[in-house]
Amino acid sequence: MILTIDVGNTNVAFGIWDGTGWIEHWRLHTDPEQTPDEYFVLFQNLLRLSEHRLADIRRVVISSVVPTLTPTIVRVSRRLTQQEPLLITHALITGLDPDTPIPPELGSDLLSNAVAAFHRSGTGAIVVDFGTALSFTAVSGDGRILGVNIAPGLRSAVRSLSSSTSQLPIVDLTPPPHALARTTEHAIQGGIVFGYVGLIKELISRMSAEMDQPPRVFATGGLAETFAPTAGCFDEVDQWLTLDGLRILADLNPA
Repeated sequence: MILTIDVGNTNVAFGIWDGTGWIEHWRLHTDPEQTPDEYFVLFQNLLRLSEHRLADIRRVVISSVVPTLTPTIVRVSRRLTQQEPLLITHALITGLDPDTPIPPELGSDLLSNAVAAFHRSGTGAIVVDFGTALSFTAVSGDGRILGVNIAPGLRSAVRSLSSSTSQLPIVDLTPPPHALARTTEHAIQGGIVFGYVGLIKELISRMSAEMDQPPRVFATGGLAETFAPTAGCFDEVDQWLTLDGLRILADLNPA
């Protein structure tokens, strides 16, 4: 089995792959102040609840965009499995075009998204990741990273709006019943949810126009399954796509 761990700014997502499919997935709140012992207890308890032995985990692969938390998660994974984890870097074998350099600024999570989309679709793809930031990663049909766009994430936008005003609350990110809102809650929901639909469609359209072939468009991240039906512009929705990229990278880079 492979234990995949994706350390993001808002959540730590992790899952177990048994060689044929995903057994379990989990999300924890990201907290750089938590000690290795605290994270160890959280990981251990959730893994034990899955009723699979830690001894059956033959590989651990980690992506982290939170440098201060990376050593903690590495220590936890070593303690859980007695193994040295595979950390995602640009130096790994990715299955992407080896003659096209990966942009040095590309985060390990976005690299994992590109790898998963490329290997799954076999054609050009755009991955829209609904994380702390809203990111758009484009990969060509021959495995070249074409480019990335980044916007504030939906939760970040709601928090920013609330913290910068005196009377606007934080609201649930669900579509309001009408675009002509008559309550403050619905007004904020409409502005964020419907407004972001426009942002997403425009960026996908502009990115697609610069690609050699119509791309397959993926939605991933914690809000993907909630938001994608409203947007109506995705070919595939998989909130765990990043973990699938980690699983593929583990297979491509044997210990």
